[in-house]
Amino acid sequence: MGSMHEIGFFEGSIDENTPCHPVTPYGIAKNALHELCNMLCKKNGVKLQWLRGYYTVGNTRYGNSIFSKLFAAAEDGQAKFPFIMGQNQYDFVDYADFCHNVAVAVSQETVLGTIEIASGRPKKLADRVERFIRENSLDIKLEYGAFPDRPYDSKDIWGNSKKIDEILGKG
Repeated sequence: MGSMHEIGFFEGSIDENTPCHPVTPYGIAKNALHELCNMLCKKNGVKLQWLRGYYTVGNTRYGNSIFSKLFAAAEDGQAKFPFIMGQNQYDFVDYADFCHNVAVAVSQETVLGTIEIASGRPKKLADRVERFIRENSLDIKLEYGAFPDRPYDSKDIWGNSKKIDEILGKG
């Protein structure tokens, strides 16, 4: 299982041919694991599926995502949540859809290689977080601009969903 963070700073649609230039220790580790898996599978004649995850949206306080942190803050009674401006666009996949797509992908052997577990559509972070607050009836407000945008975060990045759509019979 990979992560879009193995790509590094990039703007646009990611697919299996997108060059990887990770800029965080996590991204570097994921990219190294991907390369090692590719090498070992080729050497041993094994079919490889590298599933690359994107921004998974779940409603639990456990985890390190913005959604987990927001959920925990609301459960803890915080009225405000310090936030960036949220104008970057990312590929968000609801947890149930993510799990379904992973299960379906690994249950078949026709579509191989790197498979983006993605929606294929970018959405503004602020819009998706506000929707999350509404969907979960959280009593918390975002404090926009409390943190600066991180310079290593891509402005617009999403996965090409062609392969997962093919597996799901959508394409």
